[in-house]
Amino acid sequence: AHLGFKGGRIIEPAAGVGYFIGAMPKEMAENSQVTAVELDLLSSKILKALYKPYSVKVIHGGFEKSGVPSSFYDLAISNVPFGNYQVPELRNVPYQNFLIHDYFFAKALDVVRPGGLVAFITSSGTMDKHDDKVRSYLGSRAKLVGAIRLPNSAFKQIANAEVTTDIIILQKPMAGKA
Repeated sequence: AHLGFKGGRIIEPAAGVGYFIGAMPKEMAENSQVTAVELDLLSSKILKALYKPYSVKVIHGGFEKSGVPSSFYDLAISNVPFGNYQVPELRNVPYQNFLIHDYFFAKALDVVRPGGLVAFITSSGTMDKHDDKVRSYLGSRAKLVGAIRLPNSAFKQIANAEVTTDIIILQKPMAGKA
């Protein structure tokens, strides 16, 4: 909301059971259409049960197989999966060899409209890699709006995890602008 998003088309490409959807401000939720993508079957069933009254569209499957349209969403928001493995992308795309957390950024930039925002919680690996290939790719397709390094204890209470994470917010440029 502080960045001007009051409502619109939202995608949550790694929704889990819907923490972001549940925490959305009421007015924003009332003015938005949400698509939630979740790979895990049990989590997607919980997600459907929790948010059925709110008309959240739930897609069970991986983000790479979700079939969501390009340049359609106003906002992509998620706590993306992270790890030292790649997503088996079905199409020939320049980011098909990115690690999973970086893949989610690149794919999200494909599905948000010009002017749309991507706001993800990710591992510190996206910003801290020695190889700048991912950052260069993302920087050529989006403006860095903000980056916040969270302390490694940020998720200790809710997920019993101690990991250094970043919140990274990107904005896809308007057509014809760099």
